[in-house]
Amino acid sequence: MNGYQLIMRVQQKMQDPVFAQRFYKTVGELQGIPGLQQEVLRIAQIQDERKREKALDRLPNKVKKAVKDLLSMVEN
Repeated sequence: MNGYQLIMRVQQKMQDPVFAQRFYKTVGELQGIPGLQQEVLRIAQIQDERKREKALDRLPNKVKKAVKDLLSMVEN
């Protein structure tokens, strides 16, 4: 999924208040870490599941959990 598709999907899902609340909470956790937003967008755009897992493994544990939550919210 490219960046545009990702943004469109998030905008569509933001209509659900439960999703929006979870999304903002998770994003809030991630915003305090410099450069992480760009890395999360890069990981979200990786099509190959194996490469995506490899990229996630390089993140710190706390960040890894938040990113996995974010990706699962967007993909489902």
